[in-house]
This record gives sequence, structure tokens and C-alpha cells, in this order.
Amino acid sequence: MLFAADIGNTNIDLGVFDGNGTLLMKSKIASVVSRTADEYAAIIKGVLSVGGFSPDCLRGSILSSVVPSLTAAVKGAVKKLTGLSSLEVGPGLRTGLNIRIDVQTQLGADIAANAVAASSLLPCPLIVVDVGTATTFTVLSGESVLEGVVIAPGLWISLDALASAAAELPDVSLDLPKHPIGKNTRDSIASGALYGHAFMIDGFVNRIRRQAGMEQAGVILTGGLAETVLPLCSFEARHEPDLVLKGLWLIYRKNRK
Repeated sequence: MLFAADIGNTNIDLGVFDGNGTLLMKSKIASVVSRTADEYAAIIKGVLSVGGFSPDCLRGSILSSVVPSLTAAVKGAVKKLTGLSSLEVGPGLRTGLNIRIDVQTQLGADIAANAVAASSLLPCPLIVVDVGTATTFTVLSGESVLEGVVIAPGLWISLDALASAAAELPDVSLDLPKHPIGKNTRDSIASGALYGHAFMIDGFVNRIRRQAGMEQAGVILTGGLAETVLPLCSFEARHEPDLVLKGLWLIYRKNRK
């Protein structure tokens, strides 16, 4: 079985796959940079136990990370639990992608994993929208050809910035108000954040589709807030909540000796 971890700014997504690529277990834990390898080992062991798995059943490990300060701790935790050295998505690891950006080493590991998984699910051209701490748009123009990425502030970042800059505005949840025109401050903020984010996603998808060769581009939405925003978007899209984990399994398979 394969252990996979995607280390993000807010959360770490964990998964266990069987040899056929079936996701048998998934979980989400908080990204806390002050935690040690021992602490993460205890947490991961507990998560595996709740899912009915033992570290002894794992035969491989792979991770992607956009938080360098956490990478060593999580890799160390996996090593302590399983004795396995984790593959890390980055330079030197085969992804099968033809990456057409200025500095390939700047491509986020999670973006690469999403692109690998997306191109295995739907024909290109494709737009992969990851709605998380940041909202990213990854453009695939042909089979495994990654043309570039758009990175925008995520929903929570936008709300946090608004609350910190405007003293009279309260913190709000991301519950969709009954009407887009708010009748109170909380509903007004929630409407602006949710509908505004959906309109931004609509705008980027439509603008990307105007590019040569992208007119028929399909759309895949993923990320922790994708399910919240998708009903407000005007286009049809495929929702794949486990896209990055599936990408990690595919990358591991490409690099297995």
C-alpha cells in the first residue's frame, strides 16, 4: 500500500492507496510548523489507526509540499513510523508533464500533482481550478502540456484581509446567504466573498477559453472550498476533491523502480 501526503499552507491531506490506485482512506490534519517529526508521527499513526491501517502495511510513500519548513518534519514522521524514505514531488522526479513556464522549479508540487491527475481523467485542453488557501488555475493545452498557472488570493485570505483592514466588519462564516443582496453585515460580507469569488473564477475560465486552442477546454474543480463555490459558477465542471492525492499515486507509479 502507498502512503501519500499533500502538505498545504492550511492543511495536510493524507491518503492510503492500494496497488491498483484505489484510495482506501483519506484524512485531513492541520499544518502546524511548530510540530516536530515525533508529533506528526503520533498524529499520522492515530489517523491510520482510525482508518483501520497499520504503518506496517505501507510499502511506499510520496509527498508534495508547498511549506518547506514542514516537509522535513512529515518525511521524518513517515520514516519513524514505516522506515520508508518518501519520494518528494519536485525537480528530478518524473511527472510526465511538458511544463512550459519560465522557471520550472517554481511550479508548486501540488499544482504538478493536480495536473497529472487531471490529464488522466479528462481529455485536454483542460483548466484545473484549485480552490484552497490560494485559488489557482492550471492550464493544460494538450496531453500533459502545462502552459501556465494563474494564482489568486483564496476565499479565507480575502476574508481575513477584509476583517483585519476594516475594524467595524466582523469575522463571518462561509455560509451562503439566502439572497445575493445582503440585509445585514454578515450576509453582505458572505455574499461578497462567495459570489465575488465565483465571478472571478467564471471570468478567468471564460478568458482562458478565449485563447487559441482553449475554446473547448473542460474544467475540473478541486480544493477544500471547491464544493462551496461550484454551485455559484456559471459553467459545467467536474468536482474531484481527491485530485492531488490521485496525482501523487500516478507520479509514484511513474517513478517506481
